[in-house]
Amino acid sequence: MIDKHTFNMYTLFIFWSILIFFWNIWLNDIWTANEAFYAEAVREMFENKNFLDIYYNYEPRFNKPPLTYWSIAISSFLFGLNEFAVRLPIVLYAVGSVILTFLISLKLYNNVHVAFYSMFAVMFSIQFFINSRYASPEIPLTFFFTLTLYLFLVGYKTKKWIYIYFSYIALSLTILTKGYPYLIIIGAIVIAYLLLENNFRFKGFVEDFLFLRVHLGIPIVIVIGFSWFIYMYVKFGNQFLDVYMEETLKRAISKKSKGFKDLFFYIYVVLWGFLPYSLVFYYGLFYSLREKIKKHAFVFSWIGVMFIIFTIAKGKVPTYFIQANPALAIFTGYVMYYFLPKGQLSKYLYYTLYLIPTVIILYGTYYLVAKFDLDFFYYIIMAFPLLYLLRYKDVKLLPYISSLIIAFTFVISVLPIIEKYRPYDQIGKAVKENFISKNIPLMIENRFIHNLPFYTERKVLRDIKSDYILNTYNDRSKPFLALITEDTLNKLKNPPVIWKGYIYKKSSESRFLLLLKYVIKAYHGDMSGFEKRFLVYRP
Repeated sequence: MIDKHTFNMYTLFIFWSILIFFWNIWLNDIWTANEAFYAEAVREMFENKNFLDIYYNYEPRFNKPPLTYWSIAISSFLFGLNEFAVRLPIVLYAVGSVILTFLISLKLYNNVHVAFYSMFAVMFSIQFFINSRYASPEIPLTFFFTLTLYLFLVGYKTKKWIYIYFSYIALSLTILTKGYPYLIIIGAIVIAYLLLENNFRFKGFVEDFLFLRVHLGIPIVIVIGFSWFIYMYVKFGNQFLDVYMEETLKRAISKKSKGFKDLFFYIYVVLWGFLPYSLVFYYGLFYSLREKIKKHAFVFSWIGVMFIIFTIAKGKVPTYFIQANPALAIFTGYVMYYFLPKGQLSKYLYYTLYLIPTVIILYGTYYLVAKFDLDFFYYIIMAFPLLYLLRYKDVKLLPYISSLIIAFTFVISVLPIIEKYRPYDQIGKAVKENFISKNIPLMIENRFIHNLPFYTERKVLRDIKSDYILNTYNDRSKPFLALITEDTLNKLKNPPVIWKGYIYKKSSESRFLLLLKYVIKAYHGDMSGFEKRFLVYRP
């Protein structure tokens, strides 16, 4: 049981957390490049009135299945094609994943404290929170992945096959979000769990496996989950198959291995990606080896199978492990509530695992407040973890509270500053205000900016050389639209500039810490991370 005061406090924390998830999701221009793929593909769906074939920059895009696109399309139909509509379903999936984490934790350990701790652990884990702020398939995949396992768990525990039936539907939606490999991954998690539950006794395992009625479930998965893949193969043939196999199977087996280092890749990913509670997770994992593994069979099967499969796969991408975050959080919630360190040294070590990320996060908050000259109010709220510690004598929620504070600071005040150095919507506005025909492509000199097809609503030609731009400009028989550098501008005769400004030039914006570094420099007058560009239009 949980007392009313604690319940109200936890509820207030969750309310503010969810508010932060939603706040300012409409503010920033589409981030490059992953979000641009989804935003522009949906725009072209509406333009083409075709929601089955996926195009980006007016070229077929076969890399990912359609469910994330469809989710954004539904949101855009309701709220208009804008940044809010593009990101809204992603945030909803994130909140849904947090709720499912709570429900699975409650089902496994029958303790509402553990369930709340699990929510707190997953909510601001770095990878999960960052990916919930922009459109990509990772958070929708996490939701349907977690939903599949939740429905399976409820069906297995209650022996009601109706839940298993719905878990097959959720599995189908998981496949429609990221692809057929997740049939293998989730299937392996279920099999590993059933083996552990039955202490590897063959007879008990077979009985439980037969209860799943795979002969009925697999046809459901094929009809729903593989429908789009079959359609795409029928329509595009090997053109689709080659690209999609490159994206999945070949990426897993063909990339060059780094040998021994690959064994530690996802251990390291969890260390930083599951902050602020990764240290607690690893500490609890070490000590849980003394307990019966069956106690944590479900979460260990979940984490273990994903770790083994993605470690074996040669293609290593940190976001692949986000779908394990709910399991990491559930186990961490258990450790936070039940683990009692024995001995003074063990006690100090255990508490240090909470204090280290708290100090790091509060320092990060202080750094942002100081560098961007934010309101003194932020210095005041940075004292809240200390006040909480003095009032409740509890270190366990300090990493969560400090994460809530830095997330609040970031979405309320830092993101608006960053957006001042991202003028992509201004470029699109300049194009529209000059009523430039959509048949005229936009040329970009020596680079490609992934979100400009979305904002200019036209095909964008990438990596165009200066000589080609000069020749095209001098050819008066064709209209001219190009985003060029100052050097090339000076070579043009009487260039009609319809927009000019600074654009980030250092790698992709997806390397966010690098972007933040150069935004801070720009804020203080150093524009070394940006280059001046000019949008030239000649009818």
